[in-house]
Amino acid sequence: MKLLFPGAFLTLLCVCAQPSVLTGQSVRPLSLPEILSLAVENSVELQKGRLDRQALDQEIRQRAAAAWPQVSGTVQVDYAPYRPIQFWPTALFGGSAGDYIPVEVNQPWQTAAVVRMDQTVYNMAALRMAPARKVSRSIADLSLKKGEEEVLFHTANLFYKILQMEQLLEGMDANLERLTELQRIATLMLENDYAIPTDVKRLQVAVTNLETRQNNLISSLEILKQNLQFICNLSFDQPLELAWGAETPVVDSLKWQNMILDVESSTEVRMLKDRIEMHRIRRRSQYGEVFPSLTAYATGGLMAQRQDAVFFSPENDWYGMAQVGFRLKVPVFDGFLHRHQSNMLRIEGEKLALDSDRISRSKALEFNQSYAQYRNALNLVHTQEENVALARDITNKLFLQYKEGEASLTDLLNAQNALSEAETNYWNQVFDYKLSVIRLLKAAGRLDELRQ
Repeated sequence: MKLLFPGAFLTLLCVCAQPSVLTGQSVRPLSLPEILSLAVENSVELQKGRLDRQALDQEIRQRAAAAWPQVSGTVQVDYAPYRPIQFWPTALFGGSAGDYIPVEVNQPWQTAAVVRMDQTVYNMAALRMAPARKVSRSIADLSLKKGEEEVLFHTANLFYKILQMEQLLEGMDANLERLTELQRIATLMLENDYAIPTDVKRLQVAVTNLETRQNNLISSLEILKQNLQFICNLSFDQPLELAWGAETPVVDSLKWQNMILDVESSTEVRMLKDRIEMHRIRRRSQYGEVFPSLTAYATGGLMAQRQDAVFFSPENDWYGMAQVGFRLKVPVFDGFLHRHQSNMLRIEGEKLALDSDRISRSKALEFNQSYAQYRNALNLVHTQEENVALARDITNKLFLQYKEGEASLTDLLNAQNALSEAETNYWNQVFDYKLSVIRLLKAAGRLDELRQ
């Protein structure tokens, strides 16, 4: 395919390859893979996602810590200004049977230092929940990958929209140059009485209108560039120049024409499969809660009672204590809580089954529609290319006829406007094709290929 504006395109390449004339700063054009790498690296949402991934690892380790022995120590000091009273039978002291005497027990000061260890021996619910660690990590990784795909998609769209505006601006410059030349010729013809003043004024209006559109386009282009600089964490003071491959849509399309969809490898489907697996693990774990659980424990410590707070006097004794055993917890009745939880998990499983069918069909629909848009965009590029060639031929002929006085200015301006519109439509269609490729890659789950 021929380049429509060879002079303007070469000028653009020279500007991109040389130091900035306006700022005097050396600017290296950034390619799409470089821009995408910067966007992924500096995305705040992705950085937060990576931190969430690290937090998940810590949470998993935290839950796994429950399987280790749990050891705790306590030191307790009590003072009882009024000690408890117990009634002892007087028969213990030689008294008559049936009589009781009040006895004040313990001493005012009491302390105890105890160490306790608990170790879960058997818990069916926890054992069945163990595989959830791997699945949780997989879901977090896929969620992060999906976030990267969103960043790649939106950044690539912004990249090509900026290039589209730059190319439209090049077309406006060429059109403005043609109108300015036509205005100069009309002024010379007017000075030699070969034109009328109205022609010069109409050309001046056309030039002014085009300059206004050009200024508006420059302003919009600057806004888009600043958005891209913000996404990529680039300095706003540094000029931004973008580079895109010189491949024509015809050559570029050869890479994508035979693309097929592998639904099972898409990020969304893999995430849903992991969610279904996680739900299965949760249900098995929930059923495991009806099984008895067994815990072993051991305690040991020292205890002392004193009349005063001098516990560490060598004249006073400390008394040891120790205990080991097992604690068996057997669920008997929980107010139908387990049944209600099972019903909630069942309903959630039915929803996931519906999502499984829907997401596979929606991915196929997205791919088919994206591929149809891609083919249509490629065909329209060919049509617009032929339309530009025809409009240029008509304009060139009318320009020569106008200089010879054989065509009116109205016909020439109409032809010039038609050529400008055709050129604009062509470049819009070229970049519509580029955007259709991005949508196709997103539907196929292959956006990473843009970074190559």
